[in-house]
Amino acid sequence: MACLPPNVDGSEIRHQLYTLALTHFEAIHRNYFDRPDLHKLHNRSGELWSPLVALAAFFEEDGGVTGLLDAISEAALWDEQMSEGKALSDREEAVLQALELMTRNAVGEMWIKAAELRERVRGLLGYSQEQMGAAQWIVHILKRMQLTDPARRKHHVGGQLYAVQRDELLDIMRRYDVAHIES
Repeated sequence: MACLPPNVDGSEIRHQLYTLALTHFEAIHRNYFDRPDLHKLHNRSGELWSPLVALAAFFEEDGGVTGLLDAISEAALWDEQMSEGKALSDREEAVLQALELMTRNAVGEMWIKAAELRERVRGLLGYSQEQMGAAQWIVHILKRMQLTDPARRKHHVGGQLYAVQRDELLDIMRRYDVAHIES
């Protein structure tokens, strides 16, 4: 299989995997929760890689894709060693840093336009428009970090708006040791 570029928008693949997981729930659930021998990483790395390990075991055992589990396990170990304990990806850090810049003068809750957040993240990462891909990944980061939920999201003429609590954002940045950007 050809390697995907690092900036690929994986939302379509992710949706297909969600469908697969729902269709073959029992086997994937067993791999994820009932087979600790599959999961060799712990803490944040384990949290990030466990779904892929569970899927790799499913594809290998039920789909006949030989060697996939070992390949995913090796990639997970390599990633953990390369990240040197870094808990967040560059994109995740950039989203937090962009939000911190955008809410710097705010007290309490502030409504952020998704398009403006995406542009601020793009600037911090130094990416072109094409490298950013679809903006869905930003929403997934906000949800995973528990910075938004349906009650703190609304449709706007120019796109989506998300309510961000500055104190929650600063707490997450402190817990993940994300540096503040000097402006």
